[in-house]
Amino acid sequence: MLPRRKSRILALCMLYAMDMQRTDDQSVASRVESIFSRPFPQSVTDYAFFLTRGVVKNIEKIDDLIFRHTHNWDKERIAMVDRQIMRIAICEFSLKKSAPAVVAINEAVAIAKLFGTEESGRFVNGILDAVNVEVNDLVREEPAREETEEPQPEAPKQEKPKITRSAYLAKYAKEATILEKEKEARRAAIEAEREAEREERRRIREAEREARRAQREAEKLEEEY
Repeated sequence: MLPRRKSRILALCMLYAMDMQRTDDQSVASRVESIFSRPFPQSVTDYAFFLTRGVVKNIEKIDDLIFRHTHNWDKERIAMVDRQIMRIAICEFSLKKSAPAVVAINEAVAIAKLFGTEESGRFVNGILDAVNVEVNDLVREEPAREETEEPQPEAPKQEKPKITRSAYLAKYAKEATILEKEKEARRAAIEAEREAEREERRRIREAEREARRAQREAEKLEEEY
């Protein structure tokens, strides 16, 4: 499992515990981290706390984005796990800009499938896609600032390092590949479990047939003697 996914799952546990206790006390998050038997790498813990603090600080803004696309659902109707997963993803791609929207949404869907219900993945994906579209529209429609009577001298522009498309794709190709492999592994495990169940049913049916055959043989012997 990639470090960033571990951070997101740890942040999910932290926010879930804080929501259950109805508090924004960061000490709850620290206690959650201490529950795990093996310590996380520092980078995993740091990013988990970064996400947790971001959600807590901007929770009203995040929830407003979510509930504008839930068709007037009451907050309590949304599963607590799904709610925390969406909050983390929106914090990442909309507020903190620490991950591209496509990566944050794909990760949210994958985690929702692991920890939510059968419908969680599709529900989380639909809401986050709608939020992402709205956020992008707001950025495009943001009005330009009005010029003052005495325009201020422009600050010297600093060129940002250019990121090529190939570099961008290479950066996240590994994460996408591992995600796909995890999906394939889960499908293979489910199929193996189903095959084992089918094999067990076949053995039971065969044993029942043998038992009936033995009973008939015993009955024949009784009739002869």
